[in-house]
Amino acid sequence: MRRITITMATALMVVATFVTPALAGAPDGPAHIALGDSVAAGSGANSPDTAYVHRLSRYLRSIDCSEATAEACPHLQLIDYSVGGSKSGDLIAEQLGPAVNEIIARQTDGIDHNNVEFITITVGGNDLFEPVITACAAGADANCVNTIVGLFASYQANLAVILGTLRATAPEAEIAIMTYYNPLAACRFSDLAPLADLVLEGGGPLPFGLNDIIRAVASGVGGITVVETYGVLDSSDFVGGNDCLHPDDSGHLKIAKAYRRSMA
Repeated sequence: MRRITITMATALMVVATFVTPALAGAPDGPAHIALGDSVAAGSGANSPDTAYVHRLSRYLRSIDCSEATAEACPHLQLIDYSVGGSKSGDLIAEQLGPAVNEIIARQTDGIDHNNVEFITITVGGNDLFEPVITACAAGADANCVNTIVGLFASYQANLAVILGTLRATAPEAEIAIMTYYNPLAACRFSDLAPLADLVLEGGGPLPFGLNDIIRAVASGVGGITVVETYGVLDSSDFVGGNDCLHPDDSGHLKIAKAYRRSMA
C-alpha cells in the first residue's frame, strides 16, 4: 500500500492548534498517557485494575523511565483520556488536545523527570465496526468493499494526524499503538468472523487491512512501536454473546503482555 508521510511542519501546525499555556503546579513525576476507545478505557475487564492500560502502567513503573535518567518509574502517573465508543476523528477532536497540552505543560514546568514518557493508543475499531456490519451483512459484494475502502481512507488520514502530532510534540516519549484482534468468532456475529479477518489483515477483494494501515502509518511517521494483537487472543478471551468488541480479563491480560513485549 502507499507509504504514509506526514511532514514535521504539518505536525507542528496541528500541535499549535491545541496548545494552551502550561498548567500551573504540574505533578512531580513522569506520566503515561493512554488514548483511544473502549478497549483502552477498560471495557470488558472486571475492574480498572485488570484492564490492559492499568496492567501495563503498573509494569512500566518497574522499568527505566528514560535513557537520560536510567531510573525506574515508581511514581509513573497514568492519565487515561480514552473514551468508550471513540473513533479516530473523536480522538482528534476530544483527546488529542488535552494530551498535547499535558505533554507541553510537563515539558515547560521546570520540574526534572516530569515529562510524559509513554503514550499508548487503541483506536480504529469503531471507525469500521458498525458501518461494515451493516454494509457487509450480505457478503463481500461491491457495496461492502467500497464501504470498507472509504472507511480505510478516512482512518488512514486521521491516524497520520494523531501519530504525527504526538511524535512532534513528544519526541522523546515511547509511543505505542496496537493492531486489532478479531473478536467475532466469540459473539453473535460469528458467521462474519472470516470477513473480519479480511478487514483486519487484507485478502480476497481487499489488498490490505486495517492493521496494515496501522503498521504503515506508524512506519511512515517513524519512531512508533506497533503492538501486534491479531492472533494473540482466542475465543475464550472475549466477553462474547451480544458483545462483539471487548476482551474479558484474560484478553486484557494478553494485550498488556503484548505491549510489554514490544515496549522498553
